[in-house]
Amino acid sequence: MASTARAVSAAARGLPTREPASPRPAGAGETRPSLDVVDRRRAASQSNRRRAGMLRGLGVMFVIGALAVTAAAHTFVASDQQRIDTLQSQLTQTLAEQQDLQLSRAELESPLRVLAIAERRLGMVSPASVSYLPPVDPGPTVSQAGAEASKAALAAAAAQGAGRAKSAGSDGLGAKARKRPPLAGVRSPAITTPTR
Repeated sequence: MASTARAVSAAARGLPTREPASPRPAGAGETRPSLDVVDRRRAASQSNRRRAGMLRGLGVMFVIGALAVTAAAHTFVASDQQRIDTLQSQLTQTLAEQQDLQLSRAELESPLRVLAIAERRLGMVSPASVSYLPPVDPGPTVSQAGAEASKAALAAAAAQGAGRAKSAGSDGLGAKARKRPPLAGVRSPAITTPTR
């Protein structure tokens, strides 16, 4: 009876009617679910409503998350600003202390204060007259003295070599005297005798 009622309502709507493929026995024990005809426009509008609801929920969640992140950022900035203010006040106080110390140092280094301490506490007195010592010539430095000594040794060796060369030239020993090595440790220019 229910199937005939469905067939009549389907025919009234203009839908094709279907009849069951095979009748089931009444004592099979299975209950058949009731099937209803669903309007597609109504189902589409319901799915659109669900989607809109989901989008609204996601939007609300996004706004709440953005507000939470903004609040956390403001808290972080406020704590940093407080720390910066504390450091700034410490810096200002330290600069003021430094200026006070520089002023105290300038007062302690003043020539009038040093003179007063020298005269009163240490018993120093200003001299009646000031005598300046004349500059002293310290003489040549070690390197200059060494250079002068080596020049003198070279000149003496050259003079001695020239005297021997003359005497050797007259004795016929000029060739041997020319081949003799120079003195050890003394650099001398090559000694040549004029040839006749």
